[in-house]
Amino acid sequence: MSPLISFSLNNAATLVAAAAFLLGSVVNAAARAPIRDEFVRYGFPWWWCWVTALLELMTGALLVLRPTFAIGVALGACIMVTAIVAIIRARDFRHIPPPAAFLLVLLIAAAVQFS
Repeated sequence: MSPLISFSLNNAATLVAAAAFLLGSVVNAAARAPIRDEFVRYGFPWWWCWVTALLELMTGALLVLRPTFAIGVALGACIMVTAIVAIIRARDFRHIPPPAAFLLVLLIAAAVQFS
């Protein structure tokens, strides 16, 4: 693979991961009733959606800055693993695909970036 293609693939994977976290941030920041209810069902306070939104916004920003990419990967992975564990604890398995997809996109971006 030529350096130009690799560079483009790095950028694309990183931008997709960052966009996913920014989208998640907007959804959680909107704090609609169903979102708040899910947080409560998973054992968090109803306002935790705003904390999650801020963490996801930070993740998206950290991912696009090269010096902080690894920190963004770590933060994003912590957020998504926590979400998956909370969903499993609540036995609400039908809600696993979104955080699992975010985690997968993040891991792909990390694999491409660090390869």
